[in-house]
Amino acid sequence: MEFIYDDHTVSYIKFGKGPRSLIAFHGFGQNAGVFYNIEPAIGKQFTVYSINLFHHAESRYPTYKDPNTPISPAWHLEWFKLFLAEAGIDRFSLMGYSLGGRVSLMYMQQMPKQIESMILLAPDGIKKSFWYHYATQNARGKKLFNRMVERPDLFFKLIRYLRIMGILSKKMEKFTRAQFSDAQRREKVFHVWNAYSQLLPRVSVTRQTIREYRIPTIIFTGKYDPVLNPQIGSILTQGMDDLINWHVLDSGHDLLKPSYCDAIYPVLSEKLYTRFDTLNT
Repeated sequence: MEFIYDDHTVSYIKFGKGPRSLIAFHGFGQNAGVFYNIEPAIGKQFTVYSINLFHHAESRYPTYKDPNTPISPAWHLEWFKLFLAEAGIDRFSLMGYSLGGRVSLMYMQQMPKQIESMILLAPDGIKKSFWYHYATQNARGKKLFNRMVERPDLFFKLIRYLRIMGILSKKMEKFTRAQFSDAQRREKVFHVWNAYSQLLPRVSVTRQTIREYRIPTIIFTGKYDPVLNPQIGSILTQGMDDLINWHVLDSGHDLLKPSYCDAIYPVLSEKLYTRFDTLNT
């Protein structure tokens, strides 16, 4: 399925038979179908609209536009509101994995009155990444990032040096090499990082918004995640245990494997679905 706005194409899939709407955003290098993996945990409670991020699957910029152009938060809000109107959605929940977590946090801050709940899995956007900020916000970093895409040999030497110096873990070095393994993948990283570079939700605003609008939020992180600091959950939950539940899975970064349904469903059932049932009675 496709939604076209301002010559931009946003592709998405729809599944589930639940009475509530859930808008889901995947992580880098994935596609909307990845949420099928945990459909047993969400499909009975939600009708899911899983969105393909730009430069993934069929979501794309118009051919006349530079694919590295950042999209402003205001533009993201414009297309999203029209998408919701076309789908007949008023109130909804958000689910975001990794990069999709950052997108979800932005929408939560922009339209909190319409958010029923939020589910974050290994979310980006809570703890600021020095490397991401340097590569997309700093002039010198942008040039270095562009050079790295064209000549990755220097980059691989750098990450090896950082690992030897103890600045980078062996797992993170391995993960980074996999992400930048070939020219096509490096180009995708360049396009996607730039496209979403202006979506920078602030933790203080996130906490304030969740508290003010009483948005129940569940965060899942992986105990052995080489990419995301598993302690990011504590950044949001401190003093907000009544609204934010943080659960650490016995996993790495990929929390959308089908095998994790058995761990995710009981948490959602106890902390979120029972709340929905209470509202319905």
